[in-house]
Amino acid sequence: MKNIRKLLLLFILLFIPFNVFADEININSTNAVMINLNNNKIIYEKNKDDVINVASMQKIMTAIVAIKKVDNLDESFTLDYGLFDYLDPELVMVGFEGGDTVTYNDLLYGTLLKSGGDAAYALGIKISGSEEEYAKLMNEQAKELNLNNSNFVNTTGLDIEGQYSTVNDIAILLKYSLNNNKFKTIFSTKEYTTTNGYYEFKGPIAKANDLDMPYFKGGKTGFTDSAGRCLASYAEKDGVSYLLVTAGAPDEIDNSNYLDHKTLYEYFMNNYSFKTVVSDGDIIDKINTIYDDEVVLEAKEDVELYLKNDIDIDDLDIYYKGKTELDRSIKEGDKIGKFYVEYDGEVLYKTDVLSPMTVKFKLRTPYKIILGLVILLIIIRLLSKKKRRRRKRRIRYWKILILMIKCL
Repeated sequence: MKNIRKLLLLFILLFIPFNVFADEININSTNAVMINLNNNKIIYEKNKDDVINVASMQKIMTAIVAIKKVDNLDESFTLDYGLFDYLDPELVMVGFEGGDTVTYNDLLYGTLLKSGGDAAYALGIKISGSEEEYAKLMNEQAKELNLNNSNFVNTTGLDIEGQYSTVNDIAILLKYSLNNNKFKTIFSTKEYTTTNGYYEFKGPIAKANDLDMPYFKGGKTGFTDSAGRCLASYAEKDGVSYLLVTAGAPDEIDNSNYLDHKTLYEYFMNNYSFKTVVSDGDIIDKINTIYDDEVVLEAKEDVELYLKNDIDIDDLDIYYKGKTELDRSIKEGDKIGKFYVEYDGEVLYKTDVLSPMTVKFKLRTPYKIILGLVILLIIIRLLSKKKRRRRKRRIRYWKILILMIKCL
């Protein structure tokens, strides 16, 4: 059997995040979760699973349900007179009134950019006939997304008994919603004018620009006395995308929610980056089969990790841990160990290493030598016997010849 030159490393990412909390990051919000969207890993968290009120951040759910339910978002219709009679006046952020001719798009932009409770409420009534029925659709979507710590009772985010969520659930919801092109377009819009020309408003991007946050690509604000100042947003810089959800920032500090996002985004953007720690073809280790065939453990593809800039690649410990010898019990695809990347005693990355071969029966080297000697001895013995037979035949032939001469 020829020596095996490669063992494929199947990179099923079982990433173990390193401790980013060793650095002090002071924010105003009581709850937060930040995700690196390039590798879908949480890079910062603070009470992310606390069940809380999330205010108007839940309008993300109101909007994505409507986008999925309505076939023609450009369809226009007239809002019923008296539609907002029982709606808290503080929720009427856009200023929609009964008798206005609007489109679904108008209501969606009003819901997400202006955080209009009037827009969100109108969507629920138009699509489902009542806010209660629309909330059922919202909870069905929550169940599909496994938002196990969330329950929605209204479309607006107004605090009410039985309505709750977590910043982690809102992060999952926003990540899902951003995969919808229509949602992302609205979410990423700076300003909008309704189709009837009556209402103009700006979104969170305008506020972020005022605060010198050019990387801020879209957001959804929220505020109630219970929830505090909330913000769900995403950002991009140098090819890396981030998603951040915060809640519980104090109302007493101007733009406290935006300032927290600025703090966290800029901390990671300035101090962390992706680094190639293993390149395609790098040899990780070498092992053998029980038949002394060498097996080279070689990376099949590049491995990039999101690391602090002051970490030197040479200081990483990259190693294989598992079987040091493959026996006949190993079949192709069997897990034989793991490949690790470690820094300062902490595992940053690990992935399973699978066997690319089935180890078939083959004599080990010592047995090969013994078998070879036995065969050699047998050959020598056979040759020796053959020589004796030839010698006996020669002797026999001479005796016959002498006898014949004597007979002459």
